[in-house]
Amino acid sequence: MSDELINLQPVDKAADDALDQRVLRALESAPRIDIPDDFAARIARKLPARRPVSLTPTHYGQNAVYLGMVLALVMLIAMTIYNGRHAAFGLAESLLLTVFIALTVWLSVRRHSVG
Repeated sequence: MSDELINLQPVDKAADDALDQRVLRALESAPRIDIPDDFAARIARKLPARRPVSLTPTHYGQNAVYLGMVLALVMLIAMTIYNGRHAAFGLAESLLLTVFIALTVWLSVRRHSVG
């Protein structure tokens, strides 16, 4: 760029003002919006087809709760049999009992509220 010549011709003030006025008018005028009548139909045709909605509900969460309840109960019974001689109820047994009660309450509340 340093080897390019600088334009030393005098600037025409009238032409410069006319150009400024044309630019100002173009910027101040609101554009005309023209939407074709079939625009929505053309866009709708280009959209992919909707996937069919599954009408059979899945019960993965409910099945996981049942599994958790069964596992907690089995572990409680196993710990009771294994520690049958000791009367103390330890931390592990307390946590398993708490999990079992929480899952049972959650399942019963959810079953009655869903209707």
